Amino acid sequence: MKIVLIGNGVSSERVLSELFKREDVEATLIKGEEYGPYPRPRLPEYVKGSIDSSVFKQDKLSSFISKGLSVMNSMAERIDGKNKCVVLDDGRAVPYDSLVIATGARSNRLALPNSGLPVYSLRTLEDAENIISSLEGVSHPVVIGAGLLGLELASAIKERTGKRVAVVEGASQLLPKQLDERGASFFESLLKKKGLDIVKGSYPKEYSTSAVVLEDGRSLDADIVFESVGIRANKEMAEASGIECDRAIVIDEKAMTSLEDVYAVGDASSYKGFSPGLVYYALETARVAALNACGGSETLRFNPPSASIEASGIPAYSLGDIRNAASVESKETKERYEALYADENGILVGAVAVGSRANMMKAQRGIGKPLDMSLLDF
Repeated sequence: MKIVLIGNGVSSERVLSELFKREDVEATLIKGEEYGPYPRPRLPEYVKGSIDSSVFKQDKLSSFISKGLSVMNSMAERIDGKNKCVVLDDGRAVPYDSLVIATGARSNRLALPNSGLPVYSLRTLEDAENIISSLEGVSHPVVIGAGLLGLELASAIKERTGKRVAVVEGASQLLPKQLDERGASFFESLLKKKGLDIVKGSYPKEYSTSAVVLEDGRSLDADIVFESVGIRANKEMAEASGIECDRAIVIDEKAMTSLEDVYAVGDASSYKGFSPGLVYYALETARVAALNACGGSETLRFNPPSASIEASGIPAYSLGDIRNAASVESKETKERYEALYADENGILVGAVAVGSRANMMKAQRGIGKPLDMSLLDF
C-alpha cells in the first residue's frame, strides 16, 4: 500500500510512527524545504534563553528512513484525486493509495494601521531567532493575545530583557477557555508580581509610532509588538484541489476529507468546526488518519479538555468541564488556588489549579468519580 504524507510537523511525525508499526506500508514524505519536525511549544524557552537551537535541529527522520521511508524535498502543488497522485512544483506526479495532509498552519496576523512599530509573531524557529535579535535595547514590549503561547512568550521576553511586558487581552479575563474567573484573577495577580501587566477588555485598534492604541481609547507605550492571536491553517493547496474547507480542511470522524482516501491532520484540519491548534488534537487526528490510511476504521476520540500552563514560573492546569458543573469547592492561599467542579450527582467533572500542579495527576484520575475533598488538602 502506497501512502503519501504531505508536511513535516509534529502531527506528521505521529503519522509516521503509526505507519511504521506495520510491515506492509510503502510511505513517501513530501516535506518541502523546512527541516523538522521540532517541538514548537518549546520555542518560548528558546526565546528566554533556557535552551539552545540544537533542541529543534535533531534528526527525527533517519529512523523512519531506515525502515523504508522515502523523503522528497519538493513542494506539493496540488492533489489530483481522479488519478490519485500529488503533483509537485517541479511537475512530477507522486501516486498514492492513501494520502495524509499535514501542512500545519502559520501565525495569524492583525491587519491594523501601523505607523512604524516593528511587529513579530512566534511560530517557527526562524521567528524565534528574529525575535531574539529584535529584543536588543527594547524598553516597552507589548504582546497582543494572552492565550497560552502569548503568556509564555511574554514571560520569555521579560526573562530575556528584564523589562516589564504589557499583555493585551480582549476578553474580560485571562484564559477564559482554561480557567475559571477566580483562577484567572489569581493567576493575573501572580503574573503582575513577575513583571507582566495584563490589559483586559479591549482589542488593539492601531499601532502608532510609539504606542498600541486600543479600541476603548487606552494607549500603551510600545517600541515593539508581538502578536499571538491564533493560527491560520495552510489549506490553500487543498482548496485548489477541490477539497472542502472552512477555517481549515474539513474532516469527518475518521479524519477523512471530502476527497476519498485523502486525510488531514493537526493544525491543517477542522473537525465539526473544531480546530484548537493544540498538541492533543494534532496527535489524535494523526493517529486516526494513519490507521485509516492503512485500511482501518478508527474514529476520533478526544478526552475531556485539559491544559497545562506555565508562565513566569507559575504553573497552572485545567481539567474537564468547568463550565456546566452543578457545584464548586475551592481553596486559596497566598500562592495557590485550586477548585473542584462536580455535577448534580457529586461526580468530579473538572478541576482548576493555579500556583501548583501537585494534584494534577490525582485530579485526572478522579474525573468521573465521586468528588474527593482530599484533593484540596494543601
